[in-house]
Amino acid sequence: MILAAALGGAFASIAPAHAARVQEVSMRDLPAFLAKNDTVVVQFTSPDPKCRYCIGADKAYDSAVAPARDARVKYVRVQWPVWYKFPDFGKLPKPLGLPEQMVYRRGKAIGTVGGRLQADSDFLARVAQIQANPKEPKDFYRPEQPAVAAPAAPATPLSAEEQRLTRLMARKDLLGGIVSFCSSAFPAAAPGMQDAYTAWQATHKNALDQAAVVMMTRSSRGDANAASALVRDEQQRLQAWTVGNLGIAQDRKPTAEDCDKIGRGLKSLPEIAG
Repeated sequence: MILAAALGGAFASIAPAHAARVQEVSMRDLPAFLAKNDTVVVQFTSPDPKCRYCIGADKAYDSAVAPARDARVKYVRVQWPVWYKFPDFGKLPKPLGLPEQMVYRRGKAIGTVGGRLQADSDFLARVAQIQANPKEPKDFYRPEQPAVAAPAAPATPLSAEEQRLTRLMARKDLLGGIVSFCSSAFPAAAPGMQDAYTAWQATHKNALDQAAVVMMTRSSRGDANAASALVRDEQQRLQAWTVGNLGIAQDRKPTAEDCDKIGRGLKSLPEIAG
């Protein structure tokens, strides 16, 4: 055993080391990059401060892949300025949300690791698992088989009030993204929308302050998984509100009139039940 350990150490000392480095690649250049490399892990994210889960995701990804030593695997990052304005992905599958890390083999997506990575991430092990058990894109977001460990659950489940406050914070961020888009795309609509959004925040100030405390105290991986599910559900609820209550079609680009409808409609936006 001692000899084996010594030989292992000797071989490790002369083996070529390859510390992973993350390369920034534009969405336009990504297909060509994937085509010329065997295995590529891509982080999709955004520097947009309105993407709360994107903040610091780049550094977490850099840290997670730093120990990688396989030179055949390339690690890259693709980002765009406004988090919800996805660029043209062509034939490549789009991420479900940001941030997301997708694994490709010879130009084809074979698996994904969604969400922001944690400090104690087993990310490289998960990438290796994807390489060993590739999936079709249609199966990426289906529940894992029982043999695979389920995402961690909170040690203490979120209370009904914590769930309400988490949804409220998600609603604030989602509405902020809509206001930012409308203000940029339709400057004439900006003052009205910003005033309506400011008034909505003022009305919910106390609850939003409480929500910020929940975000800080509920910071485990299990808490993040539970919060992510609530955020996705709140996004669907807001979409249903814009379609059902405001009559905004989802099969076309937003118009200035749509932005005006949302600005005026904020006063009648149903409250989140506890």
